[in-house]
Amino acid sequence: MRRKQIAGFTLLEVLVALAILGVGAALTLSLISSALSNIRKVQLRVRNMHHAESVMELTLLDESIGGPKTLTGDFEDGTRWTLVVDDFEMPRNAPLPLLALQQPQLPFKMLSYSVDVFAPESPTPDVHLRTLKLVGLQPQGRGASPVAR
Repeated sequence: MRRKQIAGFTLLEVLVALAILGVGAALTLSLISSALSNIRKVQLRVRNMHHAESVMELTLLDESIGGPKTLTGDFEDGTRWTLVVDDFEMPRNAPLPLLALQQPQLPFKMLSYSVDVFAPESPTPDVHLRTLKLVGLQPQGRGASPVAR
């Protein structure tokens, strides 16, 4: 009695193919998962940068800040911020030749603004911004002499 040869895969070949397919699917899902995690980290970083920029812009526009001050606050998402305003002194290492002879009293001063933004439950700042602002020693419009034209 002769048997007809039936074309097909053996059970072992099917199991090997399924194992290879499973490993491939697991690797693909792992790559997608890590990519999504990285996207989330970038989104959080960008959000914190926007928070820092908004705090900096609002405090720079606040004309009531005329000297050293520290402010803190938080956003609805749990992000915390700290603003430190200090007087800024120009370095005196190498004075300019004209200024070495005389130290004029100028009607303005420089303030150093520093903003730190902390993600929720983060002990170290995620974003740090610094800038300088020139402010007058007298409020504008009060006690200022009009300029003759």
